[in-house]
Amino acid sequence: MGQIDWIMYLTATTLYAISSILYIYCLVFKKDEKLNLAVSAALVGLLFHSVSIALRWIETGHGPYISMFEVLSKFAWFSVVIFLLVQQKIEKIKIAGFIVMPVSLLIMGVGSTYSRDIQMIPASLQSYWLIAHVGFASLAFGSILVAVGVAALYILKERHSNNAGTEIENDDSFYNKLPRLKVMDELIYRFVAFGLLFLTIMIGAGAIWANQTWGRYWGWDPIETWSLITWLTYGICLHLRLNVGWSGRRIAWLIIFSIFILAFSFLGVGYVYSGLHTSYLTS
Repeated sequence: MGQIDWIMYLTATTLYAISSILYIYCLVFKKDEKLNLAVSAALVGLLFHSVSIALRWIETGHGPYISMFEVLSKFAWFSVVIFLLVQQKIEKIKIAGFIVMPVSLLIMGVGSTYSRDIQMIPASLQSYWLIAHVGFASLAFGSILVAVGVAALYILKERHSNNAGTEIENDDSFYNKLPRLKVMDELIYRFVAFGLLFLTIMIGAGAIWANQTWGRYWGWDPIETWSLITWLTYGICLHLRLNVGWSGRRIAWLIIFSIFILAFSFLGVGYVYSGLHTSYLTS
């Protein structure tokens, strides 16, 4: 079964790569007729990815949150799921896959470099609060990644509108098939707001789990500290948007740069620091 789930994983990664190439092609050459192919490749890749996760779940007896291979696979899966659901609801931001799919592909690629050896779940990790903790972390990452995709589209469309002199209401060009700038600005805010909500629940569930496991709610472990930094970062983003009047290009660039803090907090801390959390993710 282990070999089958790996084949499924590699197949999903290949399909995500095809989807990424198609999305980038559509953006670079201003062609949207291939977008449905890009979405289809992502969807079929997601099916293979889901089977891979399910088979490994059955084999290991636990969800994808013990090894780095499992954690990275989970983050990519949630990102693709959230994006596909969002673009089904808001078709005009479908091209945002030019950000979401390559990032998901990168996560899958990095994940493939880690050991796939099965690790038994420690007694301290057998908690529903941990499941909630890692689940909402993945939802937060996926939501904010979609926000980054929309923010990139906002910047590209604004630049096109400035070059054209105005945002033309009835223009049927590539960029004017995207939502209006004000609509995208609102979408960025909503996705970041959802991301902050998920981060809040993640930290709360993690604190309860930490108390069950280590006898304290908060101990300034490196991942705990960087989770707080990330939460404050997006709290500041929303504060600037709601109370200071930041909008449009400034907030779009802020959201794009902030994803690096989020990525480091979730995926990079273990490379730099050691702590209670990272001791579970050493392979």
